[in-house]
Amino acid sequence: MLSNKPWHQSKEIPEIHQQRIIEFNQESFDQLLTFVDIVPDDAFDLGFIDCNFAKDTDAIIQALINHPDCQEMQFEIWDFPDPYMRFLMDEILKVLPAVKVQPDKKLIFIVRGVENAIGMTGEYPPMLVDFNWVRDAYPVMVRHPMIFCLPDYAITRVANYAPDFWAWNSGTFVFKTPANTRDDAISQTLDASKEISNCEVPEKQERIDLLKRLLIEYTPSNGREETQGDLKTRIRVLNDLGIAYRSRSDYSTAKYYLKQALDLVKDDEDLAELKANSLHELAIVERNLGEIEKAITLEKQAMEIFERIGDIKMKAATLHNLAIIYANQGEVEQAIAFYQQSLELKEKIGNVQGKAATLHNLAIIYANQGEVEQAIALYEQSLELKEKVGDVQGKAATLHCLAIIYANQGEVEKAIAFYQQSLELKEKIGDVQGKAATFVMLGQLLAAQGDFDQALNYLQQSLEILQHLRSPDAEIVKEIIAEVEQMDGDRKFARGI
Repeated sequence: MLSNKPWHQSKEIPEIHQQRIIEFNQESFDQLLTFVDIVPDDAFDLGFIDCNFAKDTDAIIQALINHPDCQEMQFEIWDFPDPYMRFLMDEILKVLPAVKVQPDKKLIFIVRGVENAIGMTGEYPPMLVDFNWVRDAYPVMVRHPMIFCLPDYAITRVANYAPDFWAWNSGTFVFKTPANTRDDAISQTLDASKEISNCEVPEKQERIDLLKRLLIEYTPSNGREETQGDLKTRIRVLNDLGIAYRSRSDYSTAKYYLKQALDLVKDDEDLAELKANSLHELAIVERNLGEIEKAITLEKQAMEIFERIGDIKMKAATLHNLAIIYANQGEVEQAIAFYQQSLELKEKIGNVQGKAATLHNLAIIYANQGEVEQAIALYEQSLELKEKVGDVQGKAATLHCLAIIYANQGEVEKAIAFYQQSLELKEKIGDVQGKAATFVMLGQLLAAQGDFDQALNYLQQSLEILQHLRSPDAEIVKEIIAEVEQMDGDRKFARGI
């Protein structure tokens, strides 16, 4: 969507940042100034600003608008950030009639955000296929110069997958990234104190966007030699992207990035810690995909490295994940043993968040064994620790489990309250798979209470999420919906409705 405010009023760009990016790329900026000066006003022409970070792109645009040589020009800034956009021309035709042309000024359109629809992976993105099909419509429908602002990978994909559209290109202006921009991005992502799984949806998406742009920066191109430090940063970025997509239940994308990280580490002992981290994260993804043997193998490989390098925190995390796997396999005693080992290590190093997670999972085992009071006590200990450290995702999971216990004990109102609290937190952080689970439990609980309309509403929302995730659990929810619909039908029949 386009902002209702004029673009220059909706962006806060420090003047010092404008100066820094322009001074660092003075030649490219001068070439851009020449381009906007010589392109005709009443004919379509195409240019590209090649810039990897949105903050730098904003600074370049603002510097262009404010430049003395551009005061007789009218810049219209269009943002099209929708990742599912397919037909850019259709979107342009929606906003074009609203442009108020200023007399005696050269009109130039600047397009931002379409890199989201172009994507980083996959062949022939639908939007670029459409670029090629409608390339001859641009001179007819637009009739003014257009400048696309895109990161390096997106420009490469335009050239590769929309060559006919690319042929209109009259100038590509490459802006290198200043070191401070990279440093700021690293501080907001790799070095951030807050885990991405606990970020609310907008912040999570911003972190993912920054990680992708860092990946572009640290991927060698044009013969540039990669230092060991750059390689380590690239692996960390790939690993964090894997974690980010796992937190959104997008396991296939998470696996894609984590496997790239593992391909880079190989058997370099200097990268052993990074390798173990990637193995551990991939094991969690494989577990969620149902690939149990793969998960166990990966986790044991990670464990061997963590023990060798003396990383107690990650050894505890590995034991925790192995315990989950064995618990899911029904090997309860083995699972408890792993949880206890993990708990001892976490207490030893003061890992409060890790301790909370293990207490939560031990509570699940005791609840499944019918030891309800012990389970509630462990859940409450876990909840207290999670609130203390701000573990939103963990808190949502514990509230969900407490709701199950109270529902089984017949305390329906209390159970519904816990489910609703859990749902609210999951909504904030974009935990879609967690939402699906809570919707199912709420649906079944309300159906048992005879509130079939609301129950079916929750169950349908769960089904939509699971179908989008291509989860096999969608079939189970379909069966539950059919049962609830039958119950509702029987009730209506009995009442003569």
